[in-house]
Amino acid sequence: MGRVTLPLKKRTLPKGKRSRIDHDDDHGDGDGDVDVDDEISKLPDEILVSILSCLSLRDAARTSVLSRRWENLWTLISRRLDFDWSSTMEDLRWLRKERSRERSRYANWVNRVLGNHRASKLEELRICFDIDNGYFRDIDNWVEFAARKEVKKLDLGFPGRWGGVLRDPYAFLGLDGIAILAKNKGQKWNSVFFSLTDLTLSFVSVKDEVVQYFLANCPNLVSLCVKGSNVSVNLEIADPFLKLKSLKILECPNMKRVKVSAPDLVSFGYHGPLIDVPFEDVPLLSEVYFGGENTISLVDHCQQLFGYFSMLKILKLDMSFSVFNSVARNFETQFPALSNLEQLELSTMAFGNQSLLWPFLMIKAAPFLHRFSMQMLFKSYEELYARNQLTIEDQLKELKEAISFSHQCLKEVELIGFTGCKNTVEFWLWLLEIAVSLEKVTIDVCHPSLEERPWLDVQTGDLDTARDRVRELAKTTYHHAIDIVVL
Repeated sequence: MGRVTLPLKKRTLPKGKRSRIDHDDDHGDGDGDVDVDDEISKLPDEILVSILSCLSLRDAARTSVLSRRWENLWTLISRRLDFDWSSTMEDLRWLRKERSRERSRYANWVNRVLGNHRASKLEELRICFDIDNGYFRDIDNWVEFAARKEVKKLDLGFPGRWGGVLRDPYAFLGLDGIAILAKNKGQKWNSVFFSLTDLTLSFVSVKDEVVQYFLANCPNLVSLCVKGSNVSVNLEIADPFLKLKSLKILECPNMKRVKVSAPDLVSFGYHGPLIDVPFEDVPLLSEVYFGGENTISLVDHCQQLFGYFSMLKILKLDMSFSVFNSVARNFETQFPALSNLEQLELSTMAFGNQSLLWPFLMIKAAPFLHRFSMQMLFKSYEELYARNQLTIEDQLKELKEAISFSHQCLKEVELIGFTGCKNTVEFWLWLLEIAVSLEKVTIDVCHPSLEERPWLDVQTGDLDTARDRVRELAKTTYHHAIDIVVL
């Protein structure tokens, strides 16, 4: 939400009675001479604090210069403290020395704000910056603060400059550390984080036993995300009374086993090394995301997995195209029914002239699919020939016969990384042929990874050329009932 401007009405104080307030905000020292006599300051603290909760943390802190009445109101915020410096991380990716200095400033800022916080409780705490285990004492104190304030939603994220794991990531408190917290709070060991409902630990080294502690001792926990933990190996969830609705295990490079039996689980995401089928008892599961090496399990355990997928409403798959082709060929030309699926998102990597028609098999298997999204990233022709992975003509002919159908429910399509080259044109024409109820298509020629990896050296002119090709294609195949947006 944007900054809220408070209507101030100046009054003239007797000479020598001007109010002077020295303020140290999140970016340095500031002072101001402010004369105020405004109606809004007469509102009760509860209402003013509620207003401040709608501002960013920085803007809320800056209101302390308005008058003595406002000086400490921002410290009573109990809804959310969000220490988000993601834009600063982006700016400092290539500047090592500046990044090191900024870490110190960031830690000091968080320490100062948390030290001044006066509300007895806090709903949500989010701390995210490129900061490593060298600041473990500060981060331990932040975790202790979250426990003391009975935070319900805790999000700790310490990614490296390219969004990966730092060389020396912060190691989350072990069971001994949690026991010390309990002793300091005068509480039982199993009630330190009793209030947690949502926990996200990104690029934090968190041991399996600590994850199990949260699952066993946070009775109201409904959302758990562990991302980029290099010490997580084995996760087993088997509690019939667990209220967990969302579970994400992402980019944990040493993960070997995940087993989930959670009667209330609705959403599951896994990106990482190959594991066996993770599901046991998940009767309410309606959304699944698979990515990384584990997508190979779609080939190795396809029948078993698609048995679970049949009840899904949302399915997201991030895989190389060779894996997807293998999955498709494994079913020959008939996927198991995805009878409840409403939204399908695929992220694939293909070679320059490799057929992109395989996803239509999944679309055909989902008769009630409403929205389809596909991200495409292409490799060079040279690599294609080197690997000798050209699509066999007989397979392609058989595929085209299998996907000659009409889909009555597909209304919205998003194509990302769509360049207008030969195989994308083939995909486009086939889409227009089968999606008889299509209403909107959004085409973005720039794949997100091109923005995240500037060293790939994609020229702006190349994107402009692709954009022109796509616009021309859309114009020549224009259908009055379809809203086509080219980005």
